[in-house]
Amino acid sequence: MAANKIRRNALAACAALAIGTLTLTACDSGDTAGSLTDGTSAKPATDGDLTNLSAPGTQGLNYVALGSSFAAGPSIPPIQSSSGAAECQRSGNNYASIVARDIGAKLTDVTCSGATTANILTTNQGSRPPQINAVNSATDLVTITIGGNDINYLGSMNTYSCQNTGGKNCGTVDQNAMNSAIGGIRQRLENVLNAVHARAPRARVLLVSYSSILPDTGGCTGVPLNQDQRIFERTVSARLAQANIDATNNTHSTLVRFRTGSHGHDACSASPWVEKYQPASGRASYHPNEAGMKGAASLVEAALR
Repeated sequence: MAANKIRRNALAACAALAIGTLTLTACDSGDTAGSLTDGTSAKPATDGDLTNLSAPGTQGLNYVALGSSFAAGPSIPPIQSSSGAAECQRSGNNYASIVARDIGAKLTDVTCSGATTANILTTNQGSRPPQINAVNSATDLVTITIGGNDINYLGSMNTYSCQNTGGKNCGTVDQNAMNSAIGGIRQRLENVLNAVHARAPRARVLLVSYSSILPDTGGCTGVPLNQDQRIFERTVSARLAQANIDATNNTHSTLVRFRTGSHGHDACSASPWVEKYQPASGRASYHPNEAGMKGAASLVEAALR
């Protein structure tokens, strides 16, 4: 089936919210982060949703996966056999690999841990060329998870956690620099999405948001952030999620709301989809585990139905 027969117009995710400069304000003892959400009133995915949701007509699609470590799947075995997989810590059980197997698509996976929007569009990552080079007019489906490294999202959480557990050479967190970067992330995401559409005008383009990492309130053992740090990181997450909403709305792309779908599966939950700060040997701090990748894959497949 021709690829353009499966392409759909993206639905408006929600009304755009006016986002001002991120500031820390006094909160109640629950240390909530504010009102910015990516649509948490939407029905979240549950463990019972993790089934094959392949769409009719998706067999044989040319599928390209772009993005950073939340797409690559560091620490989740096995490592892919694709070019650069070891250096990028690219798992054969990341969400793109699961989706490709489920729907029978031909996958070209160029996701890479540490990638930024620049590494997708213009800038080599080590010896690897910009990821956008994998996309062409024959591409039918593209998934993207990107932006966290542009704003130091996971980096700041790891730095705070290192500091609070007595680590050495932890570095520092520049909240002002992060605020500035967050202010420009929507445009960077739009640049990525527009470039993909230009190179693959018939392709279905899905932006997959980052998963929930922290619970709505409070913290837990294994996530060593103090109350002010949790407030800050929740607000960073919310603003990044809003940038995803706005960017997909503005570029006629589809948003896969992994942040919403993973709600209740944060690092402090009874069934976490992400690791804690000091996970088992070989695992990646604050990154999706196998259950998280299955959850993301089920949401991507649902979006293709």
